[in-house]
Amino acid sequence: MATSDKDRTLDEPALAPIELFPISTGQIPSVESETAKECHSSEDSREVKAPDLSNDRRPGALETPSEDGGMPVLESPRISKAKGATVIITLAGISFLNTMGSGILIAALPRIAKDVGLSESLILWPAAVYALAAGCLLLIFGAVADVIGAKLMWVVGSYLFVIFSLAIGFSQTSIQIILFRTFQGAAISMCLPTAVSLITNTFPKGPWRNVAFAMNGMGQPLGYAAGLVLGGIFTDTIGWRWAYYMMAIINFCLSTASIWSLPSVHKYSDKLWYRRLAEDIDWLGAMIMSVALGLLMYVLAMATSSYKRVGNAQNIALLVVSTLLLATFPFWMSFQVKRARPALIPNKLWKNSAFTSICASVFFCWASLNGIEYFTTLYFQKVEGITALQSSIRFLAHIIMGACVNVATAYLISRVKVQTLGVVSALISMIAPILMATIKIGENYWFSPFWALFLSPVNPDVLFTVSNLIISDAFPPDIQSLAGGVFNEVAQFGNSVGLAVTASIAASITDHKAIQDHKEGLMLGYRGAFWTIFSSCALVVIITFFGLRKGGTVGKKEE
Repeated sequence: MATSDKDRTLDEPALAPIELFPISTGQIPSVESETAKECHSSEDSREVKAPDLSNDRRPGALETPSEDGGMPVLESPRISKAKGATVIITLAGISFLNTMGSGILIAALPRIAKDVGLSESLILWPAAVYALAAGCLLLIFGAVADVIGAKLMWVVGSYLFVIFSLAIGFSQTSIQIILFRTFQGAAISMCLPTAVSLITNTFPKGPWRNVAFAMNGMGQPLGYAAGLVLGGIFTDTIGWRWAYYMMAIINFCLSTASIWSLPSVHKYSDKLWYRRLAEDIDWLGAMIMSVALGLLMYVLAMATSSYKRVGNAQNIALLVVSTLLLATFPFWMSFQVKRARPALIPNKLWKNSAFTSICASVFFCWASLNGIEYFTTLYFQKVEGITALQSSIRFLAHIIMGACVNVATAYLISRVKVQTLGVVSALISMIAPILMATIKIGENYWFSPFWALFLSPVNPDVLFTVSNLIISDAFPPDIQSLAGGVFNEVAQFGNSVGLAVTASIAASITDHKAIQDHKEGLMLGYRGAFWTIFSSCALVVIITFFGLRKGGTVGKKEE
């Protein structure tokens, strides 16, 4: 259909309808298919693509049977630029609030512990249980959302996030704040994976999808840094509770706007939704992976609070069970594929070097990002002895750089090879832990801390957009929420492992050195943590250099 100049749309619809061939969740095409080989045949212009798949669904698209009774067809609709911008703002807003709550908690933790009676042994639990709940449920909610609808899951999750944000502000005891942070983590696990599905089903491949992923990525580091700043300001002024009240108000506005702005993805199926829920989800596979990672993250949380707890009989038993479940998972995937049943993450998907490499890079990148933010905050407050407000203001460089990098990534992603983007950004971020590991106590902020905070978000922000595009292309279009669950699970697991390992190393060094000067003792431990973070950044450089050699570019508009 011809369009006039007045029709302002994000992309022109395809001239002919797109035929969709039903693909079960366990039947992902081989990455060694002929189509995949053709993708890499040109040395001048190569793109990372999922073979034989089309992620070009738009909101409002209707799948109807063809006239000859064959395969269903998907008619391409249009979306206005205004509504497209609203979708991006809504999704990025929840991404922002997700990490903002964690930033507020870190900045205000000493005051929160005092107000609600949080003992020293439980002081890290409000942060740990949030990650634990989210990590356990990301894959399950992602799979369910692909059946009942990404919009429904996202809206329910966002409103629950409002309720539990308010509940945290009203908490009066340590049990309450730990419980409500757990529920808040469960709520956000309904939003994070579905955001990927909502983006891929709203925007076709090209600039708008790139911008959507980049802005969604911008929300996470900016939210955390903003949480640190606002948490410090509120703690030193009207009280930390108001920071969570403000979060709830913003969240309510975004959740209400999402009812109008987010697309409803209509999928053709001859099954009723409850039959699809029972038959088209690999429930056992999801449970195996979720329980395994949940147990492992619990033990890591114990190690974060005290590295000596890892040797407890209970934690050793949980580690053994977790390891056995993780070892069982690939065998279950193979069993499901052989029976032609849905498989959560088919084993052959890991043969795709781009997919495997990007997952490994995300793991180590998020491990280093969380660590450098956490230990830089501790350096400011425990070594330099400045207030939470002063510490928060020093993170402004982090916020500004994060915003700039995401804008630049949205522009460069379809023009520069993913290998180049990954390696260069990782090399830049690798400078940050070196600066903090070699800093002298009391050194001028502008010499080392400023540049460390300024450079540290470069690789995570670049990798967020790149990884989402690659991972979403690796999954069929009808399970994009599961694709989002995989990305967020890897990132969340990297966060937990990174924090547990660096915290254990820092505490162990401080304990064994037994230096009388308390600040010097702490700083020795922090230096060990920063050098560990440097090693993680170096691994990202190596993985992206070798793993993404054939990556080419991603995010190009399909002709």
